[in-house]
Amino acid sequence: MRLLLTGCLLATLLVAGAGAGPMKVVCTTSDLGWLATEVGGDRVEVSVLCPGERDPHFLPAKPSLARKLGKADLLCYNGLELEVGWLPVLLEKARNPQVRPGQPGDLDCAGALEKVLEVPVGEVSRAQGDVHPEGNPHYLLDPRNGLLVARLMAERMAAMLPDEADNFFLRAEQLEADLEPRIKGWQEQADALRIRPLVVYTKQWEYLADWLGLDILGAVEHRPGISPSPRHVDELVGQAEQAGVRELVAAPWNHLDVAEKAAARMNVALVILPAAVDSREGAESYPALFDIILADLRAAVEQ
Repeated sequence: MRLLLTGCLLATLLVAGAGAGPMKVVCTTSDLGWLATEVGGDRVEVSVLCPGERDPHFLPAKPSLARKLGKADLLCYNGLELEVGWLPVLLEKARNPQVRPGQPGDLDCAGALEKVLEVPVGEVSRAQGDVHPEGNPHYLLDPRNGLLVARLMAERMAAMLPDEADNFFLRAEQLEADLEPRIKGWQEQADALRIRPLVVYTKQWEYLADWLGLDILGAVEHRPGISPSPRHVDELVGQAEQAGVRELVAAPWNHLDVAEKAAARMNVALVILPAAVDSREGAESYPALFDIILADLRAAVEQ
């Protein structure tokens, strides 16, 4: 009986000790990882499944990633089916009931959004390419959405660690106070970009354009994930020449060889923008991401 009581006491102490440590937060993307770190501070231990330099649509479901999920207290994911090709597989392998759908540790960050762009109307088929039935998932390329996500993270972290609630909410408010003037500054820098439309390699920059008031003439890869037809590229080249397009925007993980050829035919600059935190040198933070985006877009226009 004494051994049994001692064992129970040790188990209780181990559980209490685990609860006293940092909350283990696993984020699917580098943007979410940065936001979770800012909101959680030293009360969270954040790990990221998809590195910034990788296309978040495609990620091998490695056992090492499943092990991370297996230890998670909170899973923060982009949602809108951005991770649909690999996150369900990792969740199955992880066997962690805490982060299963509908559980306290399951946080779909798209739930913070006030507006989702490009929600398809009618039936969606694979013939249309990699179209997301729930809408365009690249919402964190609008920093105003980043602030909404930060608030949602603070609410969930506060619910899971009530004693730290004030700290989480304060950190989210501090992040908002830091980003809001920057957002205004980035919008002012975009004034020179609204004169002419731009061309993108694939449909990824719509939230950025919506926020900054930019006009996207079209996409080289007009059906996401499907190589463009020569006829489509010919038509887009003609439209770009007539509209006076100066730049073709691509992400580091796009098919840059195809993008380079299209930009050369249009006689425009190919601008490879960081599409996520850590997707390019210098973009180590969420604010730095937009500093680089605005600087590179302006430089291409002013050439």
